[in-house]
Amino acid sequence: MKLRRYVVSTLVFPAVACALQLLLWDPWIQPYVWFLFFPAAFLGAWVGGLAGGLGCTLVSTLLVWYFFIPARLSFTVASLSSIFSIVIFMVMGGLFALMFERLHRMQALMRAGFEATFEQAAVGIALVAPDGRWLRVNRKLSEIVGYAPHELLERRFQDITHPDDLNTDLGQVRRMLAREIDTYTLEKRYVRKDGSIVWANLTVTLVWTPDGEPDHFISVVEDISVRKAAETALIDNRERLREAQRLAGLGYWHWDLATGVHRWSEDIYGLYGRDPALPPLGYPEIYARFVQESGQRLRAAVERCIQAGAPYECDAEMIRPDHTSCWITVRGEASRDEQGRVVALHGTVQDITERKRTEEELKRRNGELELFNSAALGREMRMLELKREINGLARELEREPPYDLSFADVPSQQDGAR
Repeated sequence: MKLRRYVVSTLVFPAVACALQLLLWDPWIQPYVWFLFFPAAFLGAWVGGLAGGLGCTLVSTLLVWYFFIPARLSFTVASLSSIFSIVIFMVMGGLFALMFERLHRMQALMRAGFEATFEQAAVGIALVAPDGRWLRVNRKLSEIVGYAPHELLERRFQDITHPDDLNTDLGQVRRMLAREIDTYTLEKRYVRKDGSIVWANLTVTLVWTPDGEPDHFISVVEDISVRKAAETALIDNRERLREAQRLAGLGYWHWDLATGVHRWSEDIYGLYGRDPALPPLGYPEIYARFVQESGQRLRAAVERCIQAGAPYECDAEMIRPDHTSCWITVRGEASRDEQGRVVALHGTVQDITERKRTEEELKRRNGELELFNSAALGREMRMLELKREINGLARELEREPPYDLSFADVPSQQDGAR
């Protein structure tokens, strides 16, 4: 390839220039001896670089010297101006050769850098035709989608895009072809060769021809499967936590002391019987929802937390807007700034109405049991006294006592022995 370019630039361009100039010399070109050879030297440097440009300049100089500089058809020089024109042409030809040699080296470096970036990139890169055919793909893209490069080149991106994401992707492509957008980014799924699904972040740019026609897309594909799996796990954990909070009647709250802004979770709105479309209740308005003793106890706990940062846990009885009563446990902690000042409070509110009701029912049952036990014990003691009286009457009549009360007399005998 290099030899062919050298031959073309060194021999073909000067020969064509010489032939055309001989054909057009009289009467159109004469006496401009270098007329077609400057373009030949330029083309020779463009195609052949330094070697081709210098070779073209040298051959062109010899041809002009022999065929067009007086005396013609010889290498004699009739005037000093002719020598000067030869020197000027050779200098310009050398400059052309140096300029294009540098340009070729820069292009080679750019191509090498592009190749290294394309093949060794940590993300998938592809050149895609406007109809979706893969024109070129790098190693990373093949790893992401599970197809070998030659297998991808036989397909279109539509063939491996997940059906649920295809219309969205094609819609963005149509907008780009219509010049509505210059680039787009899309999270989409690809169907790998083994049938598994891989999530990718796709960024696409369209390259246009000088005529204004779409040439090819540059697609950058980043594997985000790990991130998507983490996001899915986080969503699942949040749902499980939310369900656990719902079952436990637990809600979260936050109070910014500087701005006075309160934030409630959805569960707290339900506990307080307040419309979620309304802003949360603030302090001291919220104390009015509690019965007097509970409200005072809660207020004191909150004030201690604000002043000293002491965490608190307070059971309080609350009256809902529908006048029903419920019990809640309010827990709070302080958040401090870098100077150690309390700047916010946060905590939880938990519905403990059922627990309180259970505790009250347990107290009532324990009370009834104590009354029953007291009554039963009184009856047993009375029966024991009656049996003792009967045993005493039996002894007075010199008969055997009918009741064995030794279990009750043992402590008295021990006490007497002492």
